[in-house]
Amino acid sequence: MIDIIGAGSLGLLFAGRLAATGTDVRLWTRTLEQARSIACDGITVFDKGGEIAVHVPGDTLKVAPLADWQRLNSHAPAQWIFLMTKQGAIEEVLKQILPVAKTERETGIVCLQNGIGHIERIRQAWPEAELYPAVTTEGAKRQGAASIVHAGAGVTEIGWYEERGKTQDRNFKQYVLNRLLAAGFDVCLSKEIENGMYRKLLINAVINPLTAIWRIRNGELLLDPVRLHMMRKLYDEGIQVYEARGIRWDSSWWDQILNVCQATAENHSSMLADVLAQSMTEVASINGQLVQMAEQAGVTAPTHEVLWQLIEGMRLKEG
Repeated sequence: MIDIIGAGSLGLLFAGRLAATGTDVRLWTRTLEQARSIACDGITVFDKGGEIAVHVPGDTLKVAPLADWQRLNSHAPAQWIFLMTKQGAIEEVLKQILPVAKTERETGIVCLQNGIGHIERIRQAWPEAELYPAVTTEGAKRQGAASIVHAGAGVTEIGWYEERGKTQDRNFKQYVLNRLLAAGFDVCLSKEIENGMYRKLLINAVINPLTAIWRIRNGELLLDPVRLHMMRKLYDEGIQVYEARGIRWDSSWWDQILNVCQATAENHSSMLADVLAQSMTEVASINGQLVQMAEQAGVTAPTHEVLWQLIEGMRLKEG
């Protein structure tokens, strides 16, 4: 069984496609209302053309609010967890699951958060767990509590360290990896996942804040020279920070950013969605992280810092 914590766009995409191919999935939501909606309606994944690509009936799904984790896991402990919440929710998730998790053996966690720094926090809180850092370029847009549009197929990289040679790692290949491949995900194991995380950090740091500020879809970034200029400015600042920190980067990353904008042209970035909902964004974990890395290296990232502050201020409600 695979436990997916977080029923946002990616959580619904992975849960729906895994369940549709016969994987035993438990989906954990933030609210009881969403759990009830999914239990009633199932999960529907639409393709970009609006056609149903996957539908999993609600009566074939196991879904519950995370608040029920301790009660339900006492009967069926989690072995494989896909942590698919935002960085800002990690502490609350750990608070809910650790009282039971500490009694479980050989738990593996695939961590699919944007930004950096979360792996260290999870490892410190739960040193017994085996962590698999991961990044994905899958594009998904939530339509409702139980449905999403799969807006762009991508690649999912999962960190792999063969020198560990543990039984858990062998089980991961035999069960989790094969289940993902059977569900149609393009998955690869990477010995250089840290580099992949820094690449994804830069992609998000360029695309997300600009779409949130201008309130435009990803593809609209490419339609105006002023927007492209700002993208390049953010990119160049990020590369300067990476060079100052001794982080390897590749000149192809700029083209990858443009390709992501094209592949997810009709998408609202998650940061824009949060701004529109007046919710907390991940800007501190993305642009804020780059600013902090710059300070530690003795350089500056002024454009990232301004966007960080502007977007943090946008969630403050007036009146």
